[in-house]
Amino acid sequence: MAAPHDGRVSGIKPISTNPLRDLIQVDSLSHAARTILLTRIAHLLTVSARGTYEVGTDNVLKPQLLRAYNELLHRVTGAIRDHILESKHRMPLDVVLDGMLAFGVRHNMEAEMQWVVRQAISMLLPTEH
Repeated sequence: MAAPHDGRVSGIKPISTNPLRDLIQVDSLSHAARTILLTRIAHLLTVSARGTYEVGTDNVLKPQLLRAYNELLHRVTGAIRDHILESKHRMPLDVVLDGMLAFGVRHNMEAEMQWVVRQAISMLLPTEH
């Protein structure tokens, strides 16, 4: 029998100290709040990714970074799908945050990832916790 899937994504190692995790108490969020937070993170990542292209044109200024954003969004939207479906194999929110930090470190975008998480958290209503 195969070992149970722990939700970890290949190539992303758990990070012992993640400032993105420090912004929110993941364990205090309900399942619904986690799903809402992931959805808001995905939306805000698309806003952040706009910095990779020239406004008002079809020109992509940073194609490698845009591709990296796409891969990050793939993981985040997959986590959303699995949270909605309540899959046993869903990626935990803290693993998503680890992936975002890894992206930020790799692309010198740590402050941008903190902005994304802060904005997403600020949009949570008290009833969504």
